[in-house]
Amino acid sequence: TEATKSPNEMVQFHAMQLLYQIKQHDRLGVSKLVQQYAERNTLKSPLALVLLIRYTTKLLHDEANEGRSSGSIQDGSPMAKAGYSFLESSLRHKSEMVVYEAARSICNLPKMEPQDLVPAISVLQLFLSSAKPTVRFASMRTLAAVANVHPRVVSKCNEDLEALIGDGNRSIATLAITTLLKTGSENSVDRLLKQISAFLTDIADEYKITVVRSLQQLCLTYPSKHRVLVGFLSNFLREEGGFDFKRSIVASIVSLIRSVPETTESSLLHL
Repeated sequence: TEATKSPNEMVQFHAMQLLYQIKQHDRLGVSKLVQQYAERNTLKSPLALVLLIRYTTKLLHDEANEGRSSGSIQDGSPMAKAGYSFLESSLRHKSEMVVYEAARSICNLPKMEPQDLVPAISVLQLFLSSAKPTVRFASMRTLAAVANVHPRVVSKCNEDLEALIGDGNRSIATLAITTLLKTGSENSVDRLLKQISAFLTDIADEYKITVVRSLQQLCLTYPSKHRVLVGFLSNFLREEGGFDFKRSIVASIVSLIRSVPETTESSLLHL
C-alpha cells in the first residue's frame, strides 16, 4: 500500500498489480481496493490508472453477469454507480492512455443505452485526428466494434471516418470504410462506393475481403440498393485479384441471391 504513494510511476504500477494479485480471489477485497483508489485520486502513474480502470470494469461486468443490476449499470448497486462514475471521470484525464482505456471500457460495458456511450464516443472521435497512428488505430477499432451494436451512435463520427479512408495505414483505412458501411445512410451509399473503388485497387486482398463482407451486409440493410452494390462487386471480378478475393465476391453474391430474392436476376447476369 505504501508503494502506491511512491513518486516513481513504475513502482505505483507494480504495487497496484501486486495488491490485485493478493486480493483477486476476494471479491469484497477487490471492490474495496478499487473504491479506495478511485476515490482518493492518489495514483499519478498512467499505467497504474489503466490497471485500476480494468479492475473496475471487471467488477462491473461481474455484477451484470451475476444479475445484481437488472437494468443499466447506472441503476445498479452503489459500487456499480461509483465504478461507472470513476470511468466517466477518467475520460477527462491528461494521459491519452488513461482516456482511451476508460472510453474502451465504457463502450464494452453490458446493458449500456446508446445515450450512455456518447461521452466515450466523443473522446474516441477526437482521437481519430491524432497524429499518432497507434491512437488512431485503437480508436478506430473500438468505434468499429461499437458500430456493430449501436451504428447510430457512431454515425456522428462519419465525417472524421471519411477523412481516414485515405490514411497511410491501411488497417486504419479499412476499418474506417467497413465502419462507414455500417453507419452510413441509404442516401450515402453511392458516394461511399465512389470513395471505396479507388481505395480497393491499392490494398492487399485480405483487406479487400473484409470490405466485400461489409458490402454484403450493407446490401442486406438496404435491399433497394442491390443493383448498385451487386454491380460494384461484380466489377471487381474482372479486375486484378487473388483467388480468395474473387471467391469471397462470388460467395457474397450467391448469399445475397438467397437472402434478397430481388437480386437474383441481376446477380445471375453478372455471374
